[in-house]
Amino acid sequence: MSQPTRQNESRSFRLYARLLELYPPAFLQRHRAEMLQNFADLEGAAASKPALWLLIGKDLTMSLVSQFIASRLGRYVIGVFVAWALLFAIGYFFRGPTPGHPVLHVFVGFLLGMLSMYIATRLYRAPQNSSHV
Repeated sequence: MSQPTRQNESRSFRLYARLLELYPPAFLQRHRAEMLQNFADLEGAAASKPALWLLIGKDLTMSLVSQFIASRLGRYVIGVFVAWALLFAIGYFFRGPTPGHPVLHVFVGFLLGMLSMYIATRLYRAPQNSSHV
C-alpha cells in the first residue's frame, strides 16, 4: 500500500507523524513508513477518534519506554534509581528515621549524585574522535 497523499492526510495523521519524531532516528529509518501506514489503516477502521487515540497513546507509551530502557541513557537512569533506593534503604535501616533532620537525607542524595556522575564519566565516555578540535 502506498502512503496517503498530502491533501488526504487528517490532522490526526499529521499529529501522529510528528509524535513519531520521539523515536530514535535509526528506528524511524527502518519503521516509519510501516508505522504511518498502520496508523492510516487504523484511522480508517476506528469507531471513534478517542478510541483510536487511546490505542495509539498506549502503543506509543509502551514502545517509547522500551526504546528508552534499551538506550544507554535509560540503563544509566535505572542504575541511578536503584543505587539511590539502596542507599536510602541502608541509611534508613542503620540510622532510622531522622525527624527534624531532613538535611541528612538530602546529603545522602547529594553524595549519590556525585557518585553517579563519577561512574557516568568513567563508564560512558564519548569516543575520542581525531576530527574534532
